[in-house]
Amino acid sequence: MTNEMMMLTNLNCPTCAAKLEKATQALPGMKSARVIFGAGSMNVEYDPNVLSQEKIRTLCKQMGIGVATVVPGPSSDI
Repeated sequence: MTNEMMMLTNLNCPTCAAKLEKATQALPGMKSARVIFGAGSMNVEYDPNVLSQEKIRTLCKQMGIGVATVVPGPSSDI
């Protein structure tokens, strides 16, 4: 599994944050996704064999939200 924190742009309302979180959680290969509206970030854990960071970025873009930067988190590969 891959853990990342994505710093988001254009995240203007809590409702948009909730919609993004729900849509991201529905992606095949996504284990968990949590949008933190106040921090303007999203923490994701996903299977890189099924889902790519680019697909997550594309979903964000389709929802009008940008990804400014991605910070790798601890690996949970066991």
